[in-house]
Amino acid sequence: MPEDGGMKLQFFHIEDLCRFIDILLMKKPQCHIFNVGNRNAVSILQWVEMCYSVVGKEAKINHVYADIDQRKYFSFYDYEYYLDVSKQHELMPDEKDLYKGLKESFMWYKDNADKVNKKPFFEFIDSTLLHC
Repeated sequence: MPEDGGMKLQFFHIEDLCRFIDILLMKKPQCHIFNVGNRNAVSILQWVEMCYSVVGKEAKINHVYADIDQRKYFSFYDYEYYLDVSKQHELMPDEKDLYKGLKESFMWYKDNADKVNKKPFFEFIDSTLLHC
């Protein structure tokens, strides 16, 4: 995990995006630009622990403080993704729970793993990071 795992991420389920587009088409608000995302961001540590929990496992965390591009071993850039989504929530106050969305995504993945372009994170971790 990059550094202390405190970097924040913000997610938005595709079903929520579709619902929000429907709301925009129906309500035709004056504002035409919206940030979209879940109201609350999570740290990468929370996200990793949640992903492992979804599959019934406990995460074993190793922190990486070395000057290594985190995209070689982690799925997100070294950049906090956290937007003001208050305007979105004025029109659509509810959203899919992140844990529920992750669980649904995992259930889909189990049947469709061959359709996912997987990055060789584990290979890089095993060959490089475990030897640092």
